[in-house]
Amino acid sequence: MNILANYIRKQTMKTSLVVLMLLFLLMVGTLFTSTLRLIARGVLPPELLFIELSLRSVDVLSVLIPLSFYLGVLVSLSQMYRNQEAVILHASGWSSKDILKALLPLMWVVFALIMVVTLVLSPQAAKLSKELTAEANKNISLMGLTEGKFQKFFSNEGVIFVEKIDVENQRVENIFANIYHPDRIDTLTADYGYQFEENGHKYVALFNGFRNEGKPGSNAYQMMQFQRNDIRLPDLDDQLADLDEKSKPTLELIKSDELLDKAQLQWRLSPAFSVLVLFVLAVALAKTSHREAKFINLVVGLLAYIFMVNLLTIGHSMLEQGSIPIQMGLWWVYAIVLFYAAWRLLKLDGPKATHQSVAVVGES
Repeated sequence: MNILANYIRKQTMKTSLVVLMLLFLLMVGTLFTSTLRLIARGVLPPELLFIELSLRSVDVLSVLIPLSFYLGVLVSLSQMYRNQEAVILHASGWSSKDILKALLPLMWVVFALIMVVTLVLSPQAAKLSKELTAEANKNISLMGLTEGKFQKFFSNEGVIFVEKIDVENQRVENIFANIYHPDRIDTLTADYGYQFEENGHKYVALFNGFRNEGKPGSNAYQMMQFQRNDIRLPDLDDQLADLDEKSKPTLELIKSDELLDKAQLQWRLSPAFSVLVLFVLAVALAKTSHREAKFINLVVGLLAYIFMVNLLTIGHSMLEQGSIPIQMGLWWVYAIVLFYAAWRLLKLDGPKATHQSVAVVGES
């Protein structure tokens, strides 16, 4: 019994680690591209590339670890069914309950690991990322502007172009800006400009230029010449505002009475409890035969995972908006998926085996 249990755990752990490494490499490539894009837009200074990449990778683990364990269990058990190993196990008296028991220690290890990542490491990484970025941006002149390139404002309210940047004197030359407003569009040109700060915001003071403002689709345009005109540069704090809840320590979220903080706490707990639910679901979906399509259970498993993630995302959004009681949390999502897993086990093993299989997750 112990030999078989160790064998199943070993196969599952090997498969999960391989899947985790492949997914992690893929996600790091995606994060690297998105981080470079932020640097090109001026949201991040170049020297923070690898630090920011490392910190953002911590947050990715909260998604990849549950998915990798889920696929590891599903793929390894499916392979055992196709190799007739699982059939021999069932013939010798093993049930779904025994398979769940064999994998239960490994599941609790993954559960504890993901709790540490989501409740401790990920918030600290988000907080450190915010602090480093904010500190670095204080010393960067004309943040967000690049010579000879049309760039969107971070608020997506228009584009700006500068031909030359003098970093030492914080001076820009030959400027063109197109700024969108709800009721009009402003087009500005200027010979040169300087950066300055006022009330915590960055501005560029433009000199010796023209301003053309009007409403698209109409002839109501006005051209005016100016000696000086100030435009506001993108506010980097807006780019980091979404880190507020992420960067708060978990203990602070527990003590908080704010709706957003409570919703964030539910979201941080979701990866760990997803491991419990996906564990039962993977065992329920793993059973296959040679008469079925080779990867049908993997396709069904991925669809079920996507369905669960979408429900969690919708549930989190509803919690933030107050559409559902905070006491309900995201538990209803786990109940739906667990009900489906129990139905699958009922269909495969019978009512008695199903009741024992689902109950074993709560043992010990």
